[in-house]
Amino acid sequence: MYPIARLLACSVLAWSTAAATAGNIVQDPGFEQGSKYWKSLHFALGPAPLWAHTDPGAARLTYCNYDACLNRLNEGAYVGQLLSTTAGELYDLTFWVRSFTGESRFSVFWDGALVTSRGTPNGPMQQYAFSGLAASANATLLQVHAFNSLHQHMSFDDFSVLKHTLPPALEPLEPQLPVSEPAMYGLILAALGGMMLAMRRPVA
Repeated sequence: MYPIARLLACSVLAWSTAAATAGNIVQDPGFEQGSKYWKSLHFALGPAPLWAHTDPGAARLTYCNYDACLNRLNEGAYVGQLLSTTAGELYDLTFWVRSFTGESRFSVFWDGALVTSRGTPNGPMQQYAFSGLAASANATLLQVHAFNSLHQHMSFDDFSVLKHTLPPALEPLEPQLPVSEPAMYGLILAALGGMMLAMRRPVA
């Protein structure tokens, strides 16, 4: 890899790593403190190592297998938090979901509006990301709903909400002006001529 390309790749990697670990406005994103910062219905919040993505905490669905679980704000089965935001700012949301068995679906409400409603496969934890979510006020409600056909085989963990930002721009390199072949030959001949003249001068 060329040095400039390597520098670019390292800069972007360093930026993305820092952005992923700093500035999360979700309080207790892994549910280690239970319901201290979260409001929920038909969820169990707190230590659940077998259900968690990292650390012991997770949000486990305890009941909901009908359509209203997903499509009504403040109803059905949900876990939510009122976030401290800045009006007019954009935010990026990520979290992890696991479905153990049965049919599982989830929906996301942001600032009172439905962002998505979709299924998730059975198996290991899956991460989902939603970018450019706008905050209309200095407090924004995040609410995630869940459905499982067998009532309770589903969990959520490691929520993150960061300000939507782009990688810092790299300083442009100074352009290198190309030198045409005739000009190059002229420079070479001029240099050779100067050397020959210097060699012919009599030594004092």
